Amino acid sequence: MSVFLIITVVIALILIYMYIEAGWLKVSRIDFTKSRKGLKVLHISDVHINMLRISTKMVKEIIKQENPDIILMTGDYIEKPIQASVFLDFLQKIKQSDKTYICLGNHDYKAYKGKNGGKDKGRNEGLEIFIREIRNLHVEVLINSSVNIQKNSFNYNLIGIDDLREGNPDIKKAVEGCCPAATNIAFSHNPDLVLQLSRKHADYFFCGHFHGGQIWMPFGLEFILLRKDKLCYMGIKRGLHKINGINVYINRGLGNVEVPLRFFSRPEISIYNIP
Repeated sequence: MSVFLIITVVIALILIYMYIEAGWLKVSRIDFTKSRKGLKVLHISDVHINMLRISTKMVKEIIKQENPDIILMTGDYIEKPIQASVFLDFLQKIKQSDKTYICLGNHDYKAYKGKNGGKDKGRNEGLEIFIREIRNLHVEVLINSSVNIQKNSFNYNLIGIDDLREGNPDIKKAVEGCCPAATNIAFSHNPDLVLQLSRKHADYFFCGHFHGGQIWMPFGLEFILLRKDKLCYMGIKRGLHKINGINVYINRGLGNVEVPLRFFSRPEISIYNIP
């Protein structure tokens, strides 16, 4: 067998594995408390509906099995406006009425930018319609805003902060309506936002954006070549961390960007048990 043929076979096998891994969902469990009296949160990020290899049925079944108190979704649902209806159908099927809270990601904003591709960070009519359609499904869109929820004798502030890169994050505005005697659960798309937060803003911070690298390369080249985010260069790329005294979890995301492939970074739904 020639060297060329061997290389071709190896590349083909790797590509097949990468395609399989993109549909190989992992449910990650993070217990901040062993008590089951606290809040059970199910976290989905980076759906990228156009390159999603996880079936809606599978996601729906996991949500049914886990029966979380709330669902958090942290951005990057679509790449183009034409994909909005497909995402809305996905959301309709997996959401829990009045228990699902989402924020937007950089790709959601970019999808609705004008043809000029300008740097205007203001919302346009298309984006407003998209947000309104999400809310029509009884899903709460939190953009620099918060809601207070209760479970048993515990109070929780859910704080949604706008995307760091393409949105207009306003932490002061996001927390101004928070109940003072409550656990603060902040969420946003880009993990770098945590560098602007302190313990007075959040006890927990949940995000996505990095895809866990999506396609692993030696020496962290997937981050060095493709990303400019600060946490990546600090070695903080996925999973659980403590930053500025805040418990941070960076979800690897459900879908894929650019190609429907993953390598050593399985798609993820994360479950948190919060006191």
